This record gives sequence, structure tokens and C-alpha cells, in this order.
Amino acid sequence: MLARAGGMPVKATPLPLELMRRIPELDGLRGIAILLVLMFHYCQNILNPQAGFVPRFLDAALRLSWSGVDLFFVLSGFLIGGILIDARESSNYFRVFYIRRFFRIVPVYAAFLIVFSILAYGVPSIAHGNFSMLFRYPMPWYSYATFTQNIWTAIRREMGPGGLSITWSLAVEEQFYLALPLVVRFFPGRKLVTLLLVGICAAPLLRTAILHTFADSTLATYVLMPCRADALLLGVLAAVLLRDAAWKERIAKAKLFFAVAFPMLLLGLLYLTKSASWISSPILDTVGLTWIACFYVCILLFALTRPVGWLSRILRNSSLGWLGTIAYGVYLFHQTVLGLIYGFRGGFVFNAGQAGDIFPIFAALVLTIVIARVSWVYFERPLVQLGHRLKYEGARGGGLLVPEGTPEVASR
Repeated sequence: MLARAGGMPVKATPLPLELMRRIPELDGLRGIAILLVLMFHYCQNILNPQAGFVPRFLDAALRLSWSGVDLFFVLSGFLIGGILIDARESSNYFRVFYIRRFFRIVPVYAAFLIVFSILAYGVPSIAHGNFSMLFRYPMPWYSYATFTQNIWTAIRREMGPGGLSITWSLAVEEQFYLALPLVVRFFPGRKLVTLLLVGICAAPLLRTAILHTFADSTLATYVLMPCRADALLLGVLAAVLLRDAAWKERIAKAKLFFAVAFPMLLLGLLYLTKSASWISSPILDTVGLTWIACFYVCILLFALTRPVGWLSRILRNSSLGWLGTIAYGVYLFHQTVLGLIYGFRGGFVFNAGQAGDIFPIFAALVLTIVIARVSWVYFERPLVQLGHRLKYEGARGGGLLVPEGTPEVASR
């Protein structure tokens, strides 16, 4: 990719795709994303805002922690978009991409669905009573098999069984993966950037149109892929910018931009925290989701262009990186594990505000992490490595322009 820096043409030094370096800051961001999701689904359940100032403050502080999913979207757009950009000229571009995505996403997801189905239909005592939170409001089985559960959520206006409700975001990403490879392959350069900008701007407009056209359509704007494409496409745009030497340099030197952007974005987040409860606010359902995605993209760009800065050092924390490597499994399992523990305890209670509710939360957290780690080491990682035996042929993408001296971690 050619760019201009200081009036002179600069070309990114090409690297073979299989030798691309892994950036630990991205694992740290993934670790933060799953921590936010856990805080929303776990901590919010034991907070009673009526119990005093501290619970009320914590409840407000964690109100936007559901946006960990939006951070996942930005990271997915950045990573997958970058892979596709680097492999654009490959002769087996589509084949390698979809085979690798299959081995990364589908096997553990299918295993989870099988276990969940056995619990729901093979153990009657679990599917009812104290465990009903996990299994009520069932969706058609084929919606989960085809990654269309988000569409059914929009139609039925309900999230489905508690244990599977979180999989709507997987459906969004899988649907996005069907479209993005075509766009990247056939619309290079400025055409790609133009399409990305159009898609980013179109998402909040589409959400606004749906809200004003259809009654009770809040869930639809939250779970349908075109409505959430802004976060994913912002991640892809970041991948484009950091593969251009001139833009990489501009972002690295843009002290004034970040000095203005971060306070503005934080003020907007404070306003959303005060005025919005999950997706029940019109401003959140329209431009608020885009605002949140812009905040996460700024964090991503800031961290990756300042490898010796304070933010990058935080994101390279080994514990965050370790959690980031198992984030997919944690995301899949955490709701079901929590529901089972509460079920054996006597039932699920929202906002109980009792000290005794800390134990099941802690137990669910530990058990979820253990299961996810075992799944990663003995099931997911071998399959990922199997998928990566298939190499991109004939592609020498410029790759992410990483500053010299950036720490690395082993590739998964």
C-alpha cells in the first residue's frame, strides 16, 4: 500500500501472512471486553440500588458494562478486516478464510449447543423449576444452527433461553463474515474506505428508521447485523488506517486529537450512563451505540500507535492477555454456568443485594474460567492450529505497521 509521509511516497514493508506478529495489546483488550460482560451479567445481579449509596453508585458505574460486546465487535472488525486486507490477492482467499473461521468458531459452539440441548430436553428436572431461567422462551433449534437467532430475537421481541441469549452476537459476527470478504476482495483502496464510511454512517440511520417505523423494535435495532455494523466497520477502518504508513504516523502524532476526543467521548459515556438503562433509551438506540464504538476504536488506535505508553503497558498485562485468550469460551459458557449454580442453590434472584449472593457468583466465575481454559487447551487450540495448516497462497499483504520493539506473544 502506497502512502505519503512528509511529501515522500512510503510503502509498507510486506510480510508473509504466516509471519505476521501477534500484538499482545489486542489480547488485553479482549480480556477487558470479557471482564465487562462478566461484570454486567454477574455483578449487576447482586446489586440492589435501593440498599444505599454504594450499591446505587456501583449499579450506575456498571450500567454500560454490557458494551463489552461492542468492544468485541470493534476487535473482530479490526482483526478479521486486517486478515482479509492482507490476504486480498491470495488465490485461495475465500477457502482459507472460511475454513479457518469454521475451526475457530463452530466446533466449540456446536459442542456447547449439544450439551445445552441435553440439559434442556434430556434432564426434565433441570429444564423446569429452579433452572427455568436458562431454558424458558425457547427459539427454533435451527436458528442457532444457522446463526440466525438474532433475526428470531427481532421478530419475537425476546432474547430466547437465558443460557443461549448471549449467542445473538455470534450470529451478528457470522453474518458480517459472509459480507466482508466480498467487499474487501472486490473494492480495494479508496473504494473500500468509502464503503466503510457509508456503512458506519448508515447503521445509526437504520436504527433510527426502524425505531420510528415499527412498534416495540428496540431489540431489533440492538441485535440485527446491519444495525450493529458501525462497530464492526469502525474496526475494519482502523485496520486500514494502521496499514498505511502515513496514517499510522499521523495517528501516532495526533496528541491534540486524542486530547480532545477522549474527554468528549467520556462525557458522552457519562451522559449515556445517567440517561440510559441498557437499550431502553432512544439516544442510546440511535447514535449512542455508535458513540460507544468510537470510544473503543480510539482506545485501540491510541494503544497500538504508542507501544511504550501507559495504556499499552496496561493492556500487555499477562493476566489480561491470559483471560483474552479464553474469552470466547468464557463468553459462551458463563450464563449457563451461573444459571446452573443458582438453580442448584434454589433459584435465580435478580438484585437480591444480599452478601450470600456473592458465593454463587464467585463459584460461577471460577468454574466458567476453568471450563473455558480446559476447552481452549484441549479442544479449541488444537482445532485452530489444524485450520492454520491451510495457508494463504500468493498473498504478501503489507500487514499491520507495528513499531519496532513492540512485545509479542505466541500465536494461538
